[in-house]
Amino acid sequence: MTNHYADENQKNLYKKFPSTHYLSNPVNVNHVLMWNTFFRRNLHRLAIDYLKINIHIYQAILLYLMGICNFVVIVACRAAAKSFIIALYACCRCITRPYTKIVLSSATKGQSKLIISEKIKNELMNMSPPLRAEIKNIKDNQNEVIVYFRNGSTITVVPASENGRGFRSHCCIREEFRQIDKNVDDSILSPFQTIRQAPYMLKEPYASMRELQEDPVDIYISSSWLDNGHWMWQIVDQAYGEMLNGKSTCLLAFDESITLKHNIRTMKQMRQEKKKQDPLTWRLEFLNERVKENTSAFFTYSMMTSNQKLKQVFYPRIDNDVRNGKKNKFSIVKQDGEIRIVSCDIAFIQNEINDNSIFSCIRALPESINYQDEKAELIIKQGYRRIFPYIESMQGGDTFKQALRIRQLFEDFEADYIVLDCRNGGIAILDYLSKVMYDEERGIEYPPLKCMNNDNYAERIKNPNAKPVIYAINATQQLNSDIAFSFRQNLSEGKIDLLINLNEAIEIILPKFKDYSSISDPELKLYYEKPFLETQALISETVDLVYEKSPQTGAIKIKEQGNNRKDRYTSASYGNYFLDQLELDLLSDNSDYDFDFSDDY
Repeated sequence: MTNHYADENQKNLYKKFPSTHYLSNPVNVNHVLMWNTFFRRNLHRLAIDYLKINIHIYQAILLYLMGICNFVVIVACRAAAKSFIIALYACCRCITRPYTKIVLSSATKGQSKLIISEKIKNELMNMSPPLRAEIKNIKDNQNEVIVYFRNGSTITVVPASENGRGFRSHCCIREEFRQIDKNVDDSILSPFQTIRQAPYMLKEPYASMRELQEDPVDIYISSSWLDNGHWMWQIVDQAYGEMLNGKSTCLLAFDESITLKHNIRTMKQMRQEKKKQDPLTWRLEFLNERVKENTSAFFTYSMMTSNQKLKQVFYPRIDNDVRNGKKNKFSIVKQDGEIRIVSCDIAFIQNEINDNSIFSCIRALPESINYQDEKAELIIKQGYRRIFPYIESMQGGDTFKQALRIRQLFEDFEADYIVLDCRNGGIAILDYLSKVMYDEERGIEYPPLKCMNNDNYAERIKNPNAKPVIYAINATQQLNSDIAFSFRQNLSEGKIDLLINLNEAIEIILPKFKDYSSISDPELKLYYEKPFLETQALISETVDLVYEKSPQTGAIKIKEQGNNRKDRYTSASYGNYFLDQLELDLLSDNSDYDFDFSDDY
């Protein structure tokens, strides 16, 4: 059989092999050349026919387009098998193009490492004996994670950070690229890219044939994110424009319907997920929407997420542990000068969709700047850093149960103060806290507490032993305006630390808890995930609030839209405002210096 597309070198290639070799037959050489060309142009057929891996039709389309394009952007919902596709594509490309160098990068090394250890090593290699035969070795340790193929190709995990410098790649895959810093992508990852120098390209006539040069491949894969100026949307828009203009580019997007269509998730699962997700996270992570920030919003999404730095989570004690005298393994040691508060927004209508009681546990750490010269040292106090290691929601209704839960959190968190919204029925909570309370579930009696900033409230129930630790808030329109400005100012100045998002927590925090890693009970898993979900709900609620400004007073009115909530915002902002009042005492020692706390809005 004659291959009319073969050049002279290819036609005579069979002569370079011993007579006993499979490739000593020119027909076999032609078959290898044509099949390799076919598989390079149809990676989905390589996966199905050669590797014997069953894939869904949408995954076949993905593999095909990834195989023929040099610039690929995929924005897909959670559970759309993004990691599986990345792993399979990388293996297929390495097999069909010898000496290929693929770099796999993400915001954290562990995130990319899972694609090697879980998807390639534990999943794909078990599914495909031919793939096992193609892979020579996998190095998987703390310092290096590399897949070595027998044909000289490699897949290397590289962190998207300053530590990732010095690598080279023919294909760079940015996994969950919305979490990667743009400067890192521009200055570190993109410069990795070089043309693949296959050995035959070093010889004539191939070395002079520009049409045989392979442009490097850039692949960006992520879930959706808020369109608030984030650089991911520049990449998306670039891919969209180039695709419409016939470039070697493709943009692909999938929402949760793809997971239902192909039985990756059930409708029951999706309903459960929707119940525990806040509306904004649901739209971004599952509906895969490109959500723009509300121009009437007083708080921006970037303002909130830029403060998601906290990796130390707190969990209150379980009732049985208290009864058995067990110490709380999640307790956090108090620092010198630290103050802790439980800030409460109270709900009184049970089952009301937009009315929950919220309890925010906040740590206040004093910060200062030291100025020192040869003669003296000057310490300038900067106020409190507000740290939110735990937020809890509770359905409104029974005022005694709510008061009891506040008292439990007060003890478990080793709090110093309670901030309480005393409007409407909040006074009933205050009355319960002002009495001796017996906790039947824990078998503990709690001593009384009293109001510290309102004499009328403090005298409602007289008890000489009650500690004055309850800060009552009866918000007026002006006070609510002051509270909102204060919360925004402290967010803008980076003085508030919120828990990192759940996906990061599942990767770097929760696996450290033995109970979380070993349990199969979804309710218990939710217990560990809840503080991160509540934090995300706080962010979602806060950025969804709109405001109106009074032309007479300049005060603003913060309000929710439709059935949205603002109870988490209220709890957090009230606690933040109380710490403003404590800061006045903290900063009073710096009496020789001027501090401007005015709001420039």
